[in-house]
Amino acid sequence: MIAHITEHGILTKQELADFTAIYCQLNESKRALNKENRAIKKQLETCTDSNKMVELMQKIANNDLKRAQLDKEALDAYIEKIDASRLVQVLQCSEKYKNELFKNMRLKRAEKCPKAEK
Repeated sequence: MIAHITEHGILTKQELADFTAIYCQLNESKRALNKENRAIKKQLETCTDSNKMVELMQKIANNDLKRAQLDKEALDAYIEKIDASRLVQVLQCSEKYKNELFKNMRLKRAEKCPKAEK
C-alpha cells in the first residue's frame, strides 16, 4: 500500500517517511491482535465451560477495542505529521487500494470457481 501511495505522489518525502513509520507500527500491532483473536476463536471452538467462553469472548471484544484505539492513535500521529488535506487524500487513496485488492480477489475466486448457471 505504501508503494501505491508513493505512486500517487501525494506526500512529500518527509511526510511519506513519517506515514510509513506510523503505518508499519500500526500494522504490526494490529497483526498481533488479529493473531491473538484467531487463537482465542480456536479455543472457543472446543471450549465447553460457559465461564471460560464468556472470558474468551470478552478478550476478543477487548482486542477489537484495542484495535480501534490503535487506529485513533495512528490518526492522531498522522495529523501531527501530515497536512490535513493531503492526509485525506492518502486515506482515500488507501481505501481505493484496499477496495481494488478485494475486487481482484473476488474476480480471481470467481474465475477459479464459477457459479453454476441457472
